[in-house]
Amino acid sequence: MKKSFDKIIVKLSSSPGVYQFLNEEKEPLYIGKAKNLKKRVQTYFRKSAKHSPRIQKMLEKVDEIKWIETNSEIEALVLEDNLVKELKPKYNVLLRDDKTFQYIKVTVDQDYPEIYTVRRIAKDGAKYFGPKTSGSDVKRLLESAKRIFKLCSVRNIKLNPKGTPLKGAKVAVKIGASEAKRPCLDYHIKRCIGPCAGMVTPEEYHQLVQKAVEFLEGDYKPAIDMLKKQMMDFASEKKFERAAKLRDQIGAIERSAEKQLITDTTIVDRDVIGFVTDLGRHFFNLFQIRNGRLIGQENFILEGDDNPSDVMETFLRDYYSIAADIPKEILISLELDQLKLMQNYIRQFTSKAVQLIHPQAGKKDDLVVLAEKNARSFAEQNKARWMVDKKGEVAVKELQEALQLESELKRIECYDISHLSGTEVVGSMVVFKKGESAVADYRQFRLKTTQGEIDDYKSMAEVLRRRLNYLPAVLPDGYKLEKAKKKDEPFIKKTWDQIERFELKQFYVIRKGKERVVALGRIDPLSEKVHRIAGLWVDPKERGKKLGHFIIKKLIESSKQKRLYLFCHQALETYYLKMGLETLHQPPKELGDHAKKYTDDVSKPLFMAYQKKKKDTSFESKPDLIVIDGGKGQLHAAHDVLFEKDLNIPMIALAKRLEEVYVPGKSDPINFPSDTEASYLLQRIRDEAHRFAIEFNRSSRDKKMTQSALDSIPGVGPKLKKKLLTYFGSTQKIREASQVSLEQIAGEKAAQAIKEKL
Repeated sequence: MKKSFDKIIVKLSSSPGVYQFLNEEKEPLYIGKAKNLKKRVQTYFRKSAKHSPRIQKMLEKVDEIKWIETNSEIEALVLEDNLVKELKPKYNVLLRDDKTFQYIKVTVDQDYPEIYTVRRIAKDGAKYFGPKTSGSDVKRLLESAKRIFKLCSVRNIKLNPKGTPLKGAKVAVKIGASEAKRPCLDYHIKRCIGPCAGMVTPEEYHQLVQKAVEFLEGDYKPAIDMLKKQMMDFASEKKFERAAKLRDQIGAIERSAEKQLITDTTIVDRDVIGFVTDLGRHFFNLFQIRNGRLIGQENFILEGDDNPSDVMETFLRDYYSIAADIPKEILISLELDQLKLMQNYIRQFTSKAVQLIHPQAGKKDDLVVLAEKNARSFAEQNKARWMVDKKGEVAVKELQEALQLESELKRIECYDISHLSGTEVVGSMVVFKKGESAVADYRQFRLKTTQGEIDDYKSMAEVLRRRLNYLPAVLPDGYKLEKAKKKDEPFIKKTWDQIERFELKQFYVIRKGKERVVALGRIDPLSEKVHRIAGLWVDPKERGKKLGHFIIKKLIESSKQKRLYLFCHQALETYYLKMGLETLHQPPKELGDHAKKYTDDVSKPLFMAYQKKKKDTSFESKPDLIVIDGGKGQLHAAHDVLFEKDLNIPMIALAKRLEEVYVPGKSDPINFPSDTEASYLLQRIRDEAHRFAIEFNRSSRDKKMTQSALDSIPGVGPKLKKKLLTYFGSTQKIREASQVSLEQIAGEKAAQAIKEKL
């Protein structure tokens, strides 16, 4: 222990309350409740106390103790719950799940109730089912309820007393603020009964919704009866295929009902909770029994603490504070130290007289044993998954050792190029974290410099360059980038004597040392929407240090415009392409007019633009290893980009034979161990990069086949394109149409552009 807390413990009250253990940074390590604050905190610091390794480790970090007194033990429990959820102390038991909980919501108080999923419960009069941990289960349950009872998917349907019903409708309705115009598609294919067009009254629809609610509660009989009637109707009409589908659906529901039926003469609504501990985690299984039937099973994972009573108490507190349906009876697999206190706590969230029961024998005990058995099964499933995770960690460690790298390989990126005879050239980036694929971090590239040519080396260089442009660059030591100051004005005017509309605040400069300006640039607003990068200058003695890159990046970051423009000599196109700018075929009018003033310096200006992109967390994360799918040529091209960017990131290339692993600076492949976890990991990474690149290439080709010549015409968007094709019938007929005909559909400006381009 770092220091004695005897003086603090003496000051502690003997009343109920909540205590907090804080570290040196005043961050909460652990939050607990107590009936008697002094006695509870003292138990941690007695010399005779025997703590688990986890608690002992926590106590070694304690630097301060805080506490809050309450009027009662139940107040302390509520306060502890709120503080733990808000502050999430490291050493508290925390409910852990990979997914956000979902609920099924039925808005029973509306004219036409809706049924959909939500993430939170609100006190809005609706009926909720949950929480559910499986999104696929929720989706399946919703689809079954909607199909069986022909419920509508259209939202916000209301009666319209002042409106006129549609032809064949029973009542007039509104969809939001608009009058209903026609039934939805589901009505036409007989999947709903048409509330969105007033084909059914609110009273009739409420009856269907009530049956759906009963179905969600586990009462399958009405659903089965309804499906049987529909099946017989189809059979009598000799629609045997439809009847057969309904027969299969009825069979599936009946089998589900048979599995879930629990014989119980009392038919008491109850939850049954059991848990087991394995791998330092606590695995919970919860059975939801309603009207004598098992209607739901949920699994949860808790982390932290070693006291079984505290673990169960935490679960009850966390789960029932968010549960949509709390039964009268909750069976638990162990006796709680403070059972009555927890029982009173749960009663705050329901109007029912909840009972917490730890059964010792009989049928209730059998249910608890079954819950524990399922919790054990859940633990085994997760153990298998974590063993796979462990395998990934072993593979990463082996790879690090084989490549003789000092840093841990937390993030590995692999790149591949795909094309079809030089067309639709694309690149892929796949990411593996701790040996497992991180699909959310995958990225794709449509190549700009190699379309129409087969040059894998140049393509790989472009992909790497564009990707690494996102990494934060660092100026060399002794250089500083900042806004221009008043003292810089004479130097700027002398250096760049052609500046119009001079404003010092537009400039950024790079200084070497404290005074000397060695690079500068500014943003020149030509109009409200068109701003250009201008006045870029780098001291000839300082060129080659990428100071121009730093200036332009800073100008882009500081500008509020989403798009920035520039014009330059044709020879500088490659320079600016490397920085992420794109060549423009048609510049904005303001930029074109402005460039005409500089024809003496730039006779044939090249127009370019930079489109600001949203922050990309994947691109902004620095890789610990770059893997190139290719041989020595691709590796050399990619490594040149690292050198160009002055980055030191380990890089390897995989030849066609996996055991041939090339590293920069060596002509021969390194001896890489085969039949190891590291080898299998590299194979998975390369295969994934190859698959991802081919899929993007294929989708690009498919998309191109559906494109029209109209897509490349400025001013012709999707709506106008559809309008033109609907009116004329084809691109050929649009090409043959007169100027007058086109103007009637597209307007004078667009018609002229169409005539020029087609």
